[in-house]
Amino acid sequence: MREDSDFPEDIDFELDRLIKRVAWTAEIKLALAKRPEQRRVRSTVAGCLGFGHGKEDSLGAVLLVLDELVANAYRYTTTPGELRITRQIRGVLIEVTDDDPDLESLKTRSGSGSVHGYHGLLLVTHLSLEWGARPEGNGKVVWALVPARRHDER
Repeated sequence: MREDSDFPEDIDFELDRLIKRVAWTAEIKLALAKRPEQRRVRSTVAGCLGFGHGKEDSLGAVLLVLDELVANAYRYTTTPGELRITRQIRGVLIEVTDDDPDLESLKTRSGSGSVHGYHGLLLVTHLSLEWGARPEGNGKVVWALVPARRHDER
């Protein structure tokens, strides 16, 4: 049996710190095949990412990039696959899978910032540390790494 001296003086503070660290490493996965409303996707993600964060932590850039990547999957593919969000040291990694293996049309759209309807990828470019696309299975993954502060970087 342990004596009280084996525990930190402020166990509640230590537990809170550990819970926040666990929350920061969480991964969120949402199925997009049935095309859930974007506001529901955004609300779910905001609720999950907000866990362990203070009110002063802004998720605005993350949610804007998320909206754009999900909207593009809905607009330009027949079957969106999955939304995956992973917290990383440099920020929040947003990945959207779909059934379309065509990476060339994505490059064309991203290079055409002046063409009507393609301003969203320009927004992704400006709000992300980096972004891109890669093949996965029979389709592709479009991803963006968006900067976000962790709770211990305040």
